[in-house]
Amino acid sequence: MRQLLAILPLLLLTVQVTFGQKIKSSEKDKIKFTTDNINGQYIPKDLEDCFKQIDSFWSDSTKNKIRQQSEDDFTANAHFGLGMWMRNNWQLWGGSRLSKYFNQKGIYHPDDMSGIIIDSYYRYLTGKEINLQQQIDYYKMYWEVNKDPSKDTYPKGEKKLEFNTKQVYNLKKGNNPACVHIQSNSKTDKVWIYDYHFGWKQLSKEELKKLNSTTYEDREETIRTLFGKQE
Repeated sequence: MRQLLAILPLLLLTVQVTFGQKIKSSEKDKIKFTTDNINGQYIPKDLEDCFKQIDSFWSDSTKNKIRQQSEDDFTANAHFGLGMWMRNNWQLWGGSRLSKYFNQKGIYHPDDMSGIIIDSYYRYLTGKEINLQQQIDYYKMYWEVNKDPSKDTYPKGEKKLEFNTKQVYNLKKGNNPACVHIQSNSKTDKVWIYDYHFGWKQLSKEELKKLNSTTYEDREETIRTLFGKQE
């Protein structure tokens, strides 16, 4: 009993400290998701505000050089430059009102957020349609097709399938993201593959070798052939 009485004050103190930390953490989160400034850096509130901020620190000559590039080239070049700067300084990793803006649209990965900003800025700068919802749908689909197949969809009689290899590609029609998952624990001469768009297929070693020799550009054609799903 004496030991319990001696321990109680320590337990109460621990609860008080922990509860206090949770309150402080909650208050900090509330502030960072609403404030327009974190660590001395202005945080845009939405996509249009991002355009204003990028416009403010890029000269007209820089903007003209961007207009002369293709969207794919600009996006590739900007991901590790402008993109990294945005992810770090606009607190897309740590959380900010801008990340919350994207979260409310169903976008949660900082790379996806910066990708949308970069693509959208290029289109804004070149007078093209931004198609924000289309971009959002693309990233949502990307994560959906990359998920390992659910066990309740496994082919009949299969219970223990492992997938440590995947190959991504894009469907040319509609420019939708796609991914084929390749079984890694086969104990036979055949291997199961799963594709969100085409379903399940068991491949021979020769067919798997053919799939593994594809490139990003020609992968869809090979996969359609393997599944017998020609356009």
